[in-house]
Amino acid sequence: MALEGWDWFIKLAENENFTKAADELQISQQTLSARLVSLERNLGAKLVVRGTPISLTSAGKVFLLYAREQRQAQQDMIRQIGEVAGGGAGVLKVGISHTRGSYLMPKVIHRLSEELPAVSVKLIEDTNRNLLRSAERGEVDVAIARFEGTCPGVEVEPFYKEEIVLAVRADVLSKAMGTSPESAIDILKEEGIGALKKCPFILGSVDDISGRVAYSELRNAGIKPHVVATSGNMPTLLSLCSEGLGAVFCPTDMLDYSPMASPDLLRIPLSSQSSYTIELGIPSRSERWQVVDSFRRILLEVTAEK
Repeated sequence: MALEGWDWFIKLAENENFTKAADELQISQQTLSARLVSLERNLGAKLVVRGTPISLTSAGKVFLLYAREQRQAQQDMIRQIGEVAGGGAGVLKVGISHTRGSYLMPKVIHRLSEELPAVSVKLIEDTNRNLLRSAERGEVDVAIARFEGTCPGVEVEPFYKEEIVLAVRADVLSKAMGTSPESAIDILKEEGIGALKKCPFILGSVDDISGRVAYSELRNAGIKPHVVATSGNMPTLLSLCSEGLGAVFCPTDMLDYSPMASPDLLRIPLSSQSSYTIELGIPSRSERWQVVDSFRRILLEVTAEK
C-alpha cells in the first residue's frame, strides 16, 4: 500500500458525516466514498459503519490513531527540516475565537511572515469550548482561549485580561428606559442592568464566553430578554447593535478595534464575572517547534502595544 496522507479519513471521522467532510475537503461525496472503499479493500477490514451519523468500527478507531500519528509525524518532519535549513518552515495552526482573531491576528501574522516567510498560519476559529478540545487533542499548535482550569497535556499561561460590557446606542437606551441617556446611565449605576427589562437584546452563542456571560447577567438581573436576533458572529452582532436593533454583550477590545462598532455606542459595565483572563495554551510535544516560541513572542509584543 503506497504511503499517502490520511487527512480525508480524519475529517470523515471527526465530522461523522460524508457531506460535511467532503465539503471541508472540497471534493465530491463520491470521491470520498471511493477512497474509503479502496482503503477498506487494501486493509481487508471494514472501518466505517455507514449511517447518519457514521460511526467507526474497532478497526476504524485503530486506523484513526495511526492516521493522526502519521499526520503529526509528517508535520514534525517538515518543521525539523525547515529549522535545520534555517528560518523554519511549515504550517502553524492557531486556535482562536472569531472575535479575537479579527483584532489580534492581522499584525501578528504580518510580523511572523516577515520574520519567517516559509511559515504559513492556519487559523482555526471556533468557540471557546471547541478550542479547548482541540488543544487537548494536539490539533492546534497554539490556542488562545479561556481555559477555566486544568487542561491535560497543555501548557497554559496567562495572556491578558478581557472584559465584557453591554453596548447599546443612546437612543435605544433612552427609549427602553423612558428617560434621557444621561439619566438612564445614572439609574443603571445604582440599580444595575435589572432596569433594562424593556430593552431589546441581540445575543451570542452560549458556546462562547460572551454568550455565557450574557445569559448569566440577564438571569441574575431577573430579565427575561426580548431577543431581536442571535448570532455566533460578534461582528454581525455589533453591526445589528450599531443599527439600533438592541443591546449586545461584547468584549471591550472588539468595541475598540472592530469597524462594525459605532464609536457612539454606550458601554454599560457589568458584574465582576464579566472580567476574566485569556490564556495561551500550547500542547506539550516531545520537541517544541521553534516557530511556536516565535509566534508567542510576537503575540505578546503586539498585545503590549495595544
